[in-house]
Order: sequence, then structure tokens, then C-alpha cells
Amino acid sequence: AACMSGTNRTLVTAGDVGFYTSVAIGADGNPIISHLDFPNRDLELYVCADAACTSGTNRTLETGGDVGWYTSVAIGADGNPVISHFDGTNGALELYVCEDATCTSGTNRTLETGGNVGWYTSVAIGANGNPVISHRDNTNDDLELYVCADATCTTGTNQTLEENGDVGNYTSVAIGANGNPIISHLDWTNGDLKLYVGPATTYTIAFE
Repeated sequence: AACMSGTNRTLVTAGDVGFYTSVAIGADGNPIISHLDFPNRDLELYVCADAACTSGTNRTLETGGDVGWYTSVAIGADGNPVISHFDGTNGALELYVCEDATCTSGTNRTLETGGNVGWYTSVAIGANGNPVISHRDNTNDDLELYVCADATCTTGTNQTLEENGDVGNYTSVAIGANGNPIISHLDWTNGDLKLYVGPATTYTIAFE
């Protein structure tokens, strides 16, 4: 448990891959790792075949444009992965929703396009089973949160949480014990670590 020893495994070597990795444990107990294939600007997912990832399958999920930046993966309430990422071609926040536990197929959804948004994405599954995705609006230097209205994020609402200064850098979101999102981020203006704590249902400012 303290990781005093272990094994480092090389999973994919074809090209300059493995940028912006994120790992989650699938419904079968095996790791899955989202990452960017840098030369091809593709979103990819490595699906391990066992708990120690001695073998597995690398899947190319999305190839439409300059995609797959700042990946983050979580396991949905249905046991299927969801992967948030930034579409650099369109300056958009996107979410790839897998249709099965090993992501043999899925749907890429464009969530927010208002400006150069979707930087530094992080996804978590809310207490209601729906994804929430923190990200940065790079045009306005704001911290934002996209709240999905259903488990596969067919619709949702984008919220601006913090806009005081150059904030929202390197976001990370988790769900607190009370079921509310909390988002850590860098305030670049002041060089400060910040944590945004949201209330139960509105996902607007409670306190900082």
C-alpha cells in the first residue's frame, strides 16, 4: 500500500503518445488510462486486461481535429468510462462517452464552445450519477464547471465559478462527502493554490 516497490510498465510505444494521462479503475477492477497521441492529435484510451496491466488494448477514440488535450477519465454510474478533453481546433470542451465498460465504441460530445474553453479538464461523477467537468475559460481567465443533466451528458449547464483574476489553471474536481463538487485550481495572478467549494444544487458560489 505504501508503494515501496513495484513495476513500471510500458504500455504504448507507437509514436509520441502518453501526453496528459489520467487513470481510473474500471468496473472489472482493471485500470484504464486516457491520453493524447501527440503527433496525430487524437484522444486515446488504454484498457488494461488485468489488474496489474500486464497486457491491454490501446483504443483511438476521437480523431476529428486537434483533440485529446488535458484528458481526464472517470467511471460512470453505468460502469462505462467518460473522458473529458479539450478540442484545440474549435476551442471547445468535449466529453467522450463510452458505450461499454472497455470502450469498444462511444460518442464524442461537444459541451461548451463559448470562447476558448475546456482547458485543464477534470471529470468526476456527481452524487446523482451525472458527470461534472471542471475546466478553464482561457479567453476570460475564469474557472468554470460543466454540469451534465444526465448520465451520458446529452445536455447540461456551464457555470462560471470564479472570475477574479487569472484563475482556473490546472483544475481538478472531486465530489465531497456531502455530495457537492470541490475544485482545486491555480490563481496565476497571485500565485496561490485555491479551492472552490460548491453548495448542494446550484453549483454557484458558497464560499472560498
